[in-house]
Amino acid sequence: MWPGDGVLLATCGGGAEEFLAAEIERLFEVSPSVGKGIVEFQGRAAETIRANRELRTASRVLVRVGKGHVSTYDQLYRLVARLPWDRWIPPHLTLAVNATCRDRNLSDYRAVALKTKDAIVDAQRRSGPRSNVDRKSPDVPVAVHVENGTATVSLDSSGRPLHERGYRREAGTAPMRETVAAALVLASGWDGTGVFLDPFCGSGTIAIEAALLARNRKPWELGRRYAFENWEWLDTKKIGSQSLRDQSQPRAEGSARIIARDIDREMVRIARANASRAGVEEEISFETADFFEANAPEQTGVLIGNPPYGERLEITEAEHFYRSLGSRLKSSYVGWRAFLLSANREAAKRIGLRPTSRKQIWHGGLDARLYELDIYGGGSE
Repeated sequence: MWPGDGVLLATCGGGAEEFLAAEIERLFEVSPSVGKGIVEFQGRAAETIRANRELRTASRVLVRVGKGHVSTYDQLYRLVARLPWDRWIPPHLTLAVNATCRDRNLSDYRAVALKTKDAIVDAQRRSGPRSNVDRKSPDVPVAVHVENGTATVSLDSSGRPLHERGYRREAGTAPMRETVAAALVLASGWDGTGVFLDPFCGSGTIAIEAALLARNRKPWELGRRYAFENWEWLDTKKIGSQSLRDQSQPRAEGSARIIARDIDREMVRIARANASRAGVEEEISFETADFFEANAPEQTGVLIGNPPYGERLEITEAEHFYRSLGSRLKSSYVGWRAFLLSANREAAKRIGLRPTSRKQIWHGGLDARLYELDIYGGGSE
């Protein structure tokens, strides 16, 4: 018995919606509906499992089980309470409710979560005992979102956020989420062939996600667990093996050359260790190098960088850094396509290269831009 109405909601970081929608369209041959931070598509058990295991840019995969108009907390309670929770959450399994609100009347997410929890356990009590609440590691996470008078109630099939692949056990300051790194790689259009360079690799996330993409390695292969594995009414072993039978073969080693550089030797060590846990250490060349001194590894390639300077620098320091960055690109990377992520839009203007595109990507709570730069001889102001 599948819950809900056959609608799945894949959430993502702001700016990644188009890449997530493209992934869903390729994976399931459907036409998804794109909203702010969410992509909606048709699916049931097999699609839920595959979406969790294979989508690179999704944060969570939610199974919608209820939706309706609400203007008061009591109306929310009634909407949730009429759902058959005793079928979906046996009393020996724990639950927790995560609430988000963009609503004038129901603006307190804590009150929304409490009302939802009360409605669920009261519905369970109609046929027997209720579940306990476990806020840290629930067996069945429930998500409720209230926006503009509409409440959407879902089972969270992912549990822990999907960016937690499991390979990054060491990181520097303000590490990039794996899903954001995957979005950057997809935004570049890199097809897994030719040279790929991250000159500011930090803990290696961008290069690792590029290597996983080049080898067609899926996030699920890294061994993490999902909340849907606790759903006793879902035969995950049977459905999972059927849905992934022809999907899990990695590509043979191809012509990709992936290079991860950083000026900090310790960060290079961390990046290598993370790549080893991801199973792609052999796919990446790790180098301790200063971007402003090291030569370009080839005459052409794709560069994706998250420069380490920006928000925490004084504006004059940041402008100087970006001016130097642009000069280095124009002098040493002619023929390359470069993609730079920055939340400092004023300082980024000092690069001195006219972007061919700017894409909004939220990173670490900052409204950043991914600047695409085609670098031609002589540069352009």
